[in-house]
Amino acid sequence: MSSATTLRWRPRWSIVLLAVLALVLSACGGTARSAGTGEIDPEGTFRYVFVQNPSTFDPHKSANPWDMIFFRLVYDQLIMEDETGELVPQLATAWEFVDDDTAIVLTLRDDVTFTDGTPFNAEAVKANIERAMTMEGSTQKGALARVAGVEVVDEFTARVNLSGPGGNLPALFSGTLGSMISPAAFANPDLDQNPVGSGMATLAEYIPGQITRYDRNPGYWDPEAAKAAHYEIYVQTSAPTRMNMLQTGQAELTYLDPSQADQAAAAGLNTAPSKSLSIMSMYMNTGRPPFDDIRVRQAMQHAVDRQAIVDGVFFGIGQPVAQYMPPDYWAFDPAVTPEGENGYDPALARRLLAEAGHPDGVEFEMIVPGLDDHRAVAEALVPMLAEAGLRAKTRVVESPTTAVTFYGRQEGDAFPGMGAPFQDPTTVYQASLPGQYANPWNTSTPQFQEAWLEALAGSTREERLPAMHRMVEEEKRILKSFPLHAHVPPSAWTDRAVFPEGYQPAYAPTFRGVGVTG
Repeated sequence: MSSATTLRWRPRWSIVLLAVLALVLSACGGTARSAGTGEIDPEGTFRYVFVQNPSTFDPHKSANPWDMIFFRLVYDQLIMEDETGELVPQLATAWEFVDDDTAIVLTLRDDVTFTDGTPFNAEAVKANIERAMTMEGSTQKGALARVAGVEVVDEFTARVNLSGPGGNLPALFSGTLGSMISPAAFANPDLDQNPVGSGMATLAEYIPGQITRYDRNPGYWDPEAAKAAHYEIYVQTSAPTRMNMLQTGQAELTYLDPSQADQAAAAGLNTAPSKSLSIMSMYMNTGRPPFDDIRVRQAMQHAVDRQAIVDGVFFGIGQPVAQYMPPDYWAFDPAVTPEGENGYDPALARRLLAEAGHPDGVEFEMIVPGLDDHRAVAEALVPMLAEAGLRAKTRVVESPTTAVTFYGRQEGDAFPGMGAPFQDPTTVYQASLPGQYANPWNTSTPQFQEAWLEALAGSTREERLPAMHRMVEEEKRILKSFPLHAHVPPSAWTDRAVFPEGYQPAYAPTFRGVGVTG
């Protein structure tokens, strides 16, 4: 058989993906290697490179989940998520739902002091939750909508009374909502840039857009937490520059683009897929044509070959998904897959467009966040969507302005975006409820709203799981957005980095127990 007879027809978008793939010489993968095994330098400095500064150091004003990277250094949380994803004690040594799940009782540590000398106790918990519930501009009010109030049972016992189901609260207490601020610092005019917590470190310097520096908290209740005397987080949006900073000894840990994994390993760096809950998705403006018609939104989903995106743009790192959770997450619904009724089917996409009154297809504006990986996804999507009759004109915007541009000013018809870490699945699905910032069009259904609320009921994950799966399935009938893939970019680190046993570098890492060799 001649070579010519073995050629198969490829749609035009696949040629583009092959071109994208060819731009990078090394395939992904990388080898997981252990961190440094030398003696820890207790006076050393651990340096991490990320792509942004915190949006604020005031947890009650934070709407950016990535802020937790910085918060966990300077603030303790009521509850902590361990390396396996289980909730374990931090400031609260125990928590229990009582009185038919109408309240949560928190038992608190009795040996914690904020860095300004204020004692941590039940009064501090009450003050923090009440501030988050009532402060003008608080970003946490929605999460506390079912909290009726907080009682001080005794000095180190707090009772959180509920006016509705609150099964998500223990998980939320491990994140921004559970980050405890010194009540004496509430009125500080510079709290957003000068945090006052009880964390393992204190902020020493903050240069917006460049670096934040931290010093070990000498009076911290857990002396084993801060293995380094200093921590530094640098801002660098360029992945090649981030890797170069590791190679030249300017940092110990960062994350890379998938195309760099083998290159990093060949350079003598340690690499492994990051622990991650981030999902890359396509978001659509349901407030105006053409995406006010669910058939057009369904056509968009059927026009996308998720596996081709993973293979061609992310070099095989990641996994196609049709829900906002990775497959190994506790609430993942195995009934909702990226195949079948949610899968790639350009012929069906064209039929749906015709049924919606667009037999010749539609044109729309796709906003593109100005990050390398988002640009690459958009470049792959444009010809792929065009094969189904969805003709995109792209406009690049600064990544931090994407939400304001799309949801605030309601510009553009769609955009590809990366989901942030979350403490509870109901948080990410909350965007399909009415009255949300990410849903200015109030696109929802009564069935989804009922399932979402039911997913909050129960004091254990097992009790919540059936409603959680109904929530996931009902959201697919709204489809104001749809997931593309679970994103697990490679982390890279030098041999100077020392991690605690069981530690896996994360897309949003923590630094508890992390240090450097001498």
